Amino acid sequence: MPRINAPSVAEHRKQQERAIMDATFTLLQETSAPPTLAQVAQRAGLSRTSIYQYYKSPQDLLRAAAREVFPRWIARVTEATENAATPQEAVLAYAISCVDQVAEGGHAVGTALASFAPEGPLDDQAEQMHDSARLPLIEALKKLELTNPLAIADLVMSVIHAAGQMVEQGIEQDAVHTHLTVMLGNLGSKH
Repeated sequence: MPRINAPSVAEHRKQQERAIMDATFTLLQETSAPPTLAQVAQRAGLSRTSIYQYYKSPQDLLRAAAREVFPRWIARVTEATENAATPQEAVLAYAISCVDQVAEGGHAVGTALASFAPEGPLDDQAEQMHDSARLPLIEALKKLELTNPLAIADLVMSVIHAAGQMVEQGIEQDAVHTHLTVMLGNLGSKH
């Protein structure tokens, strides 16, 4: 039986799961590629075989990582939009919040999941989470009384995606924030 480093087996398991998640996020940030279970085990200080007590496959591990990341992502974009004074500011706050989370590595989990299964159950789970993350943006756009807020949301998401790529390529966040302000700062304004 493996040695536990906690007052109880349940606490030990929780510590090991946290170490695995931390290792997963670190490896994703470092490599931008889905890590193998062996890589995660080594980084977490586990034996190569003991990680299988927690996760059966890299996909299983990444699904667990997504379940951890997406609720935080959604909470941050929701808070950003709710704290904005106007719908225009809410759209910009949403975009900036998304880009900041890309800079922190939050988007890497979704990208890694997509690399395993471009269609199917993993993609369905990711799509549901992605749709939930878009709701604060769509609500802000509806308040702007635009003709087609869903189509505009798709365009805004394209801008956010491009801004996220800029951050991933090493462009400073402040510069990307400025670009977002130019693109989205007056959205819905009557000219």
